[in-house]
Amino acid sequence: MRISKIVALSFLSFGMTHLSAADPVETDRKKLSGSWSGWVVEGRGDNPKQRRMAIEVTIKDGKMTGIENGKKDLGEGTFTLKVNNNSKQLDATRTKGDPGRGQTYQGIYSLDGDTLRWCVSSPPGRERPAELQSKTGQFLMILERKKK
Repeated sequence: MRISKIVALSFLSFGMTHLSAADPVETDRKKLSGSWSGWVVEGRGDNPKQRRMAIEVTIKDGKMTGIENGKKDLGEGTFTLKVNNNSKQLDATRTKGDPGRGQTYQGIYSLDGDTLRWCVSSPPGRERPAELQSKTGQFLMILERKKK
């Protein structure tokens, strides 16, 4: 009887721990929701004067939109997240806007408070970036959450 109680408590404890553990994808999806502004940067973005272009990204309800330099529409798309111990992946697929409708930009990201660092392959279809850095075949955006 005593052993069965210990086993039952162990399973109950495991089940409660499992249920209370937050899904990292949903956690990041909620954290990413909102409006972001910043820059496509040179290199790793260590030198703030090395900015290539201003960019604004809005993420809401599983969709994202982008605007370059405050006026050029970069289109609209959907995105998927994958989070594991070694990496965070954010892939965006263009659903509206040309060129590139239907193509997927494979990316990696880091999220630190109100700072999003997102690096994507370019042009779409290239191999996923291995590190957060602008270089041939990929570009890095450093974005700050816009305050309401």
